[in-house]
Amino acid sequence: MRLLLRILLGVVVVSGLLAIGLHFYARSKRTQETDYHLTLKKTLTVTSSSFPPGGDMPVNCTCKGQEVSPALNWDSDIPGIESYVILTTDYDVPTPAFPLFNLSHWVVYNLPDVVHSLPEGVSAEQMRMLGGKTGKNGAGALAYIGPCPPVGRHAYIFRVYALDQALTFEETPDKQAVLNAMKGHVLAYGELTGYFQ
Repeated sequence: MRLLLRILLGVVVVSGLLAIGLHFYARSKRTQETDYHLTLKKTLTVTSSSFPPGGDMPVNCTCKGQEVSPALNWDSDIPGIESYVILTTDYDVPTPAFPLFNLSHWVVYNLPDVVHSLPEGVSAEQMRMLGGKTGKNGAGALAYIGPCPPVGRHAYIFRVYALDQALTFEETPDKQAVLNAMKGHVLAYGELTGYFQ
């Protein structure tokens, strides 16, 4: 009986230490990304006809609906833009009170400079016709992951970046690969935050 209690106590302690480690790692990664964005020009205005800035995302764009991507619009009169990148992240997984990791919901890159919007529920075929490419989300799939928070009201940050070049990869990139590749090539960026519980 004592051995069983010791084993259970050990499991609890290890699980607790693992959770604390994940929490601080997630916070560190978010801080790194926040610091990086402070070095960029935040001069793109990003809007959506699907939800207002800082507002609740529609059910249709979440796992409780059809899980379609929201409409996005951005404007820019900056010269020298060659392509756009869109990265969507939830930093509150599994709960805003104690996040353990950051989940990448959408990775889009190499949208041509003439494209300044995406319709709600953009399909893979529409994305190809627009000239954009989809990278791997946090689940490893080439798709948009709709909000599906297990606990609490999560923030979903949609960031659009204007680049001075298109990006090339030997294999399909994830969010981190795109972030790494575009460093030194971001002319401007903007963001839009939506919430869902």
